[in-house]
Amino acid sequence: MQLKNVNLSLATRLLLVLLAVLIFVSVVMLLPVAPDTAEAAALKQGSSGATVKTMQTKLISWGYLSGTADGVFGAKTKAAVIAFQKANGLTADGVVGTRTAQAMGISLSGASTTAANTSSGTALKQGSSGTAVKTMQTKLINWGYLKGTADGVFGAKTKAAVIAFQKANGLTADGVVGAKTAQVMGITLSGSSSTTGNNSTSSTDLNLLARVIYGEARGEPYTGQVAVAAVVLNRVKSSSFPNSIAGVIYQSGAFDCVADGQINMTPNDSAYKAARDALNGWDPTYGCLFYYNPKTATSKWMLSRTIKLNIGNHAFC
Repeated sequence: MQLKNVNLSLATRLLLVLLAVLIFVSVVMLLPVAPDTAEAAALKQGSSGATVKTMQTKLISWGYLSGTADGVFGAKTKAAVIAFQKANGLTADGVVGTRTAQAMGISLSGASTTAANTSSGTALKQGSSGTAVKTMQTKLINWGYLKGTADGVFGAKTKAAVIAFQKANGLTADGVVGAKTAQVMGITLSGSSSTTGNNSTSSTDLNLLARVIYGEARGEPYTGQVAVAAVVLNRVKSSSFPNSIAGVIYQSGAFDCVADGQINMTPNDSAYKAARDALNGWDPTYGCLFYYNPKTATSKWMLSRTIKLNIGNHAFC
């Protein structure tokens, strides 16, 4: 009788242990899974802050959003994001995750940080001059922070405009365009302090790139125009193509606009702006080396390539 009670007690204990394990597993399975870093930083309806304002400013300048950039991600902003995503071959969910942010040229990581610019010898500041300053001024003018013309000289008015931009975007408002401010602006600082030597070459490259954009992609969404220029620049970087913009563009059979003479047409402002954005590092294609219009393309080799994304009427691969 005593042994029977011991066995019953042991069975009860085993049953309780098993029950506890089942409860633990159930609770763990019901716990919400923490989002990954990229998803946690995504912008969506209900978000607010400096990064939302930067995004809205870009959407306004591209014609997807009307009104002012107030830093609040509401229904109109979501609709604008969806329109941008549809035009650029992205998942049209109205959420600005990693891929959409990259296509827009904005950074999601550390969006709310107010850390100072990384000190750099190529930082732009009062007294600087050259192409990079002019590019920066053009952006500040387009965004409403600076009045007048982009003359390529970083003076007191430009510094004040930079400070205003930094304050609006949660950056250290020191009037110096270091790595962090340059990233938010979508410009590159490498080689920006040089004001002599290669200006003529840069001007020639810019003009040639703008002519390709106008000849190949006028009428396409603005991002699609930048994308065409990005393909040219990606080829320059590739060992499979010539190592200069002119060499890539004039490579035999590479671009229709060269073959039919449209390369000689006068580019519009949008083409020049897209060329500058591409030269400053914006690549909406994520490294693509080819593009074509699926409606008109006849090359079996091109049509057999895997499409990475579609922007406007062009497929990029």
